[in-house]
Amino acid sequence: NNNNNNNNNNADSIKFYRADMRPSIPEFFDMGELPLLEGIFGSHPDITHVVHLADDDIKNQAIIPRNRDSVKAGRMEGILEELRLILERRAAAAAVTDEKDNEEEENVVAAYRLPQFVYASSYEVYDYLSTSEDSEQSNPLPFREDKPITTPSSLHGASKLIDEILASAYHSTHGIFSVGLRFFPVYGPWGNPGTDVYDLAEDMCFRSFDDNSDEDSFIHDENMRDNFFDEDIKDYVYIDDAVDAIMNAMQYRPPAQDPSPVVFNVGTGKGFSLKQIRDEMMPNSFDNKGQTIRSTKQQYNSQRQATTSYASTELSNSLLGFKAQVPLSVGIAKTMTWLRERSAPFGKDSKVSTLQKRIDSFVDNSLAKATREECSPFDRECLRGASIFPCASECSKAESCTPSAWDDAASLSRLITSGCDAVMFTILLDKDAEQIPSANASTASSLSFVGAGLPEIGDVGERTKARCNIAFVSEESPLVQRLRSEGEVYTDDNDSNELPEMIRHGYWTLLPLKPSGWMSAFSRSFALEHLPKISPGQFFGSSVRYAIFVEPSLLVADLPRILKQMDGGSMEKDSVIAMMAMKRRQSCDASDRRSTCPWTRPQDNDSIQRTMHNMVRVTLKGDLLGGGLTQVIDSSFLVHSLQGEDAKMLRCDVYSEAVQWGSSLDASLEFILSLHDFWRRAGKHWSSGESLEPGSVNTENSLLGVLSSSDTQSFAQIVPSEEVIHSV
Repeated sequence: NNNNNNNNNNADSIKFYRADMRPSIPEFFDMGELPLLEGIFGSHPDITHVVHLADDDIKNQAIIPRNRDSVKAGRMEGILEELRLILERRAAAAAVTDEKDNEEEENVVAAYRLPQFVYASSYEVYDYLSTSEDSEQSNPLPFREDKPITTPSSLHGASKLIDEILASAYHSTHGIFSVGLRFFPVYGPWGNPGTDVYDLAEDMCFRSFDDNSDEDSFIHDENMRDNFFDEDIKDYVYIDDAVDAIMNAMQYRPPAQDPSPVVFNVGTGKGFSLKQIRDEMMPNSFDNKGQTIRSTKQQYNSQRQATTSYASTELSNSLLGFKAQVPLSVGIAKTMTWLRERSAPFGKDSKVSTLQKRIDSFVDNSLAKATREECSPFDRECLRGASIFPCASECSKAESCTPSAWDDAASLSRLITSGCDAVMFTILLDKDAEQIPSANASTASSLSFVGAGLPEIGDVGERTKARCNIAFVSEESPLVQRLRSEGEVYTDDNDSNELPEMIRHGYWTLLPLKPSGWMSAFSRSFALEHLPKISPGQFFGSSVRYAIFVEPSLLVADLPRILKQMDGGSMEKDSVIAMMAMKRRQSCDASDRRSTCPWTRPQDNDSIQRTMHNMVRVTLKGDLLGGGLTQVIDSSFLVHSLQGEDAKMLRCDVYSEAVQWGSSLDASLEFILSLHDFWRRAGKHWSSGESLEPGSVNTENSLLGVLSSSDTQSFAQIVPSEEVIHSV
């Protein structure tokens, strides 16, 4: 944690570093210094706190990560060594100052202030394998910090005990104070796969039900770890409480002048078995509530006795001021909700077992009690990364969405477009708009709108033109006021839905949005302003198969041909086109070193998003398209297929990306399309050995694969701009 008092921006005063802390330069092995840490501490002498959390999973590293001749190559030792060097530098600086100059000496001490050091230990330092309620062990239950430790329960516990011994040794030899936190099992959102609660919750939510057996039978995953035993009793700590303990430890100040290192238990003081946790996860109406979990590992587990471990919280309560606040029932509900929403961010699959539906209902009820009442839909930290969509989006969930001016507009648009096979639409919400450029252009021969070229017999062509070309505009714009005053309104007398008067502007039917409450909490949000552009599923009648978006200043070259192309699918067998977009129009070559293409600095969110996307591209060794100064794909023209779940999931992935970043659509569209294509190619490569060559948009009518949940393969088609549109 880098505390910069001269910077009023809290976001800029906190810097995070992610890097491999293991020394890799031989010259540093004997000295025990880590070049990266030395650079961080040297660049930021005002660091006030150091929090050393867990190392990599124990399965992926040596228990004691050091070579025989590299006595200070451990990560814990590397940090302690850097803290020792701070004291060493302070002593050297103080030695050259005048001993009588107290002010200068105080400045030296301040310049080399020793940060508060907090590190993570583990409850596995205790010997819970041979401990029970009535045992006579040296540290009986509940485990206390001041009792002697004889034998850790695991190799991981042994490595954590060594960390505690190192902390004590560095205090004895160098006077470095530290606070250790013995975490009992931590669970919650973003938990680690392979831990007890995570695996049990995941099985319960997604893959634990066998429709061929008794409906209420719970089948546990065959690959569950050997040490999964439903009779073991452990003290489970919710992640929010664990974070509170770390924050309290960072602020802990012992009363003594030269305090000794201290360790605290981080637990609730209560033990629960996995059978009890499972019961918390299951609705009360389940017939098998309380039964033992059946597992292929159960025969192995039955050969050992159940273990018990829970914390004494007396010391952490009295000195650290820490007390766990989240009850097990609330923590389990939040964990299951997070897992379920991560699996189905845009709604639940209707094709699930009856038991799964009952689990979903239980989670929904638990969620309403434990989570939704606590989280504002705009509190990203509380929502833990879950996207909350506008209610008018097809990606939203009824129980968690935000109202907007699009709600009424979507309802009216569905009525107007009822009976259309395809709908073309545009968005112009500028309050100063006086016209839609494409409405006044000559379109007689261009076939630029839905209904163009249809026979006028029975008013079929005119009615299609009026009902199937929608422009979303602002109610306050001069355009709407002028057209109303000029009498450019009409009613459809043949419609039984009793539609209000509609405003005509060229081939567009205007659908004004009322400004009341417009943008609400999404003020100035591109993702909300252009919601129908990428998520049109709830805006048009049930008969609509294709939704075509086009910018107000563009004309579609030949719409009937484009719709025929969508109907024909791709060249591959059993395939459909989920989306059509066009390549970006360029008046010059931005890749040319001598190029004079105009370039403007992107907004902050766009710049950060682009940086992140390029990091992913580098990681995947260029297997994703894009990465230049401008996007390859242009969203000024889009054709959406409103048929099929795959097309909807693609749209929701793109819209979710735009909502999360709060930035323009082009970058999100290009990244998600290329990511879908990459994973489709990777899946085919793994299953059939096909080439992993990336998709290309340098050829005409190029195709990018879309992740599919059915046998029918979906594609996104990228076409040259000159084939589909031209400017007014």
